[in-house]
Amino acid sequence: MGSPAREADLMTRRGGVDESRCLLVLLPPETKMQIISHLSTQNSLSRLGQSCRAWHEVANEELYKRDSRENNSFAIKWMAFHAVDEQTTDSAIRTLEISRRWGGQIDAVQPHLLQSHRALSKRDPIMYETSTALHFAVLLGNMRLTKTILDMKASLTIQCSPVLWRSMGSKELSRKVEYFRRVLNGLFNPSGPVFPLFLAFLQGDTGMCELLVEHGAGREAIIVDSDTDPKAMSILHFAAADPTTDYRQWRCLFDRFREHIDEPSPQLARYTPLHIALKTGCTQGMQIAVESGADKESRSDVLHTPLSLGIQELKFQWNMDSRTFEEHMRCLRKFVDLGASVNPEGDSPLGIAMRPYMLDPVNYPLMRHVIYFLLEHHVDINRPLLLPYESVVFGIIRGIILNDKNRRSLKLLKQLLTDLIDRGLNITAVPGQTSPLYRVLINRKAEPKWLFDLLCEKGATIHAYEVDGAFLRWCDISRFWRKNKYNAWWQHQGQEDEIFQKWCEHPYNAWWWQHVKKIPPYVVSLAYEKAPNKKGQLYDILTHLPLSKLGL
Repeated sequence: MGSPAREADLMTRRGGVDESRCLLVLLPPETKMQIISHLSTQNSLSRLGQSCRAWHEVANEELYKRDSRENNSFAIKWMAFHAVDEQTTDSAIRTLEISRRWGGQIDAVQPHLLQSHRALSKRDPIMYETSTALHFAVLLGNMRLTKTILDMKASLTIQCSPVLWRSMGSKELSRKVEYFRRVLNGLFNPSGPVFPLFLAFLQGDTGMCELLVEHGAGREAIIVDSDTDPKAMSILHFAAADPTTDYRQWRCLFDRFREHIDEPSPQLARYTPLHIALKTGCTQGMQIAVESGADKESRSDVLHTPLSLGIQELKFQWNMDSRTFEEHMRCLRKFVDLGASVNPEGDSPLGIAMRPYMLDPVNYPLMRHVIYFLLEHHVDINRPLLLPYESVVFGIIRGIILNDKNRRSLKLLKQLLTDLIDRGLNITAVPGQTSPLYRVLINRKAEPKWLFDLLCEKGATIHAYEVDGAFLRWCDISRFWRKNKYNAWWQHQGQEDEIFQKWCEHPYNAWWWQHVKKIPPYVVSLAYEKAPNKKGQLYDILTHLPLSKLGL
């Protein structure tokens, strides 16, 4: 496709022609216009315009008029595309001025092609048809041309096809696009229409971003769901995830759009820029978002705070390399240092970290670091996890029971449970929930044995309404009463009361004995049935306990 601007420049550079030998000069204007109307190609018009100065202006005018009318002001875009130095920039600006004089439009695009699949097979035509001169100037980083176009009141709200940056962009730009596609994980579709500000951002061109913002660019970066429900996604969501070495690089954007710092993304996730920063582990983006007044406890669609979302992302990236993990943890630590709560209302960040770890600690080793990070910052270990009926201790017990054949998992879970108990984990009976001790008691023969023993030694209790079943289980499991050195307290003459008190306080007995008065006669009768032939150690203990005699 030829360019009228290119042809016009060529005519100008060739200088004058001996008009005394050019009979066409003598034709009246009406005849000239009739001749021009029969020339169907730009090349024909160009050659006519080069014949002499008398034809130059009229041919040039027709070239630009046709370009505006038929080619979507291609000349302006073509010259902007080739404006790579001072000389070509001068030519581009001159073309802008001439084209506009004869009807050229700096905002001319064919928006219906933005979502067209033709863009995949006809890149060059689509690139020009769906882009303005401003898009080309911004992507090339041509500040002088961009300012000239903006001074001509070019629109900053027209989007261009991704074909533009794919065709013109550098490898670095492509890597950056791929980075955002990867870390935003479904929130960013590289095939959607983009705004000029986003092109400058992808280039890392702070000066260009400032220029666009100064001329009224909005916060819109890209269009998401362009085929169904088109909505704009804010540039702050991308700036918050940009791993720039200088977190102040995008201060111009955060300062300009400060009132939108908590704007949720248009997708169902409804993430704020701060959510995005924590999701991607971008410390720089997190820091400048907080400094810009972002709500540290804002909620996503599923009520995740930014901190919770950052932890959730680590759960999904269970095979993350150590360097990336440390960068992500640095972001979490810095965020908490800046005032983020580890105990927000609603779901617990600790619960998000513990749920995968409790079920499979071997394959989620990173979560252990997150758990201890939260513990160091005094997370509430006695609040419910993600579900209102599941406490920390109950969740760990469930994990231990599920992993009872996995020694490595049991070792890790035992260490965690012990540490949590030492830090004040409540293992007593809580209203509305099965007591932890009773949950283990009814698992086969109160197994794993070490777990039941640990709970007993640390003072676990049961509910009064659980005592019937608990007492019968105590009778069933002989290790609870067979090797207790205080079992035959009645044989210690003169010390019966003292020895009996020690028997009552023994870890294997204390949890049910405190509710002994709640045990009804029929349960006592069932207990005696577990001592056949009315003899044996269990029978002796039962007969000397202050229980109902109905079982005898």
